[in-house]
Amino acid sequence: MEIAFVGSLRLGVLLDRHKQYVLTLSVLLLATVVSLSALGERSLEVYLSLFAVSYFASTALFRPRRITFDFVGAALFVVFCFIVFQKVMAILS
Repeated sequence: MEIAFVGSLRLGVLLDRHKQYVLTLSVLLLATVVSLSALGERSLEVYLSLFAVSYFASTALFRPRRITFDFVGAALFVVFCFIVFQKVMAILS
């Protein structure tokens, strides 16, 4: 078992892999929203693209167990592919 550390503050809770995954994903998504809003970004495409990257990076890192099909991952992948397709078509036309 691992003990989680936040800076120099020791958390008294032992975090299992799933809790670490959820915590990491939450921090990444919060950091994405705060960073993009601080930069004044107003494009939904940028938010969704970075959400997809954050989701897939944390999923690849922790590899959480799935009971059913990963509907969130599939939806984010479809949305990300659609955004990329639109951008490529805008460049080519």
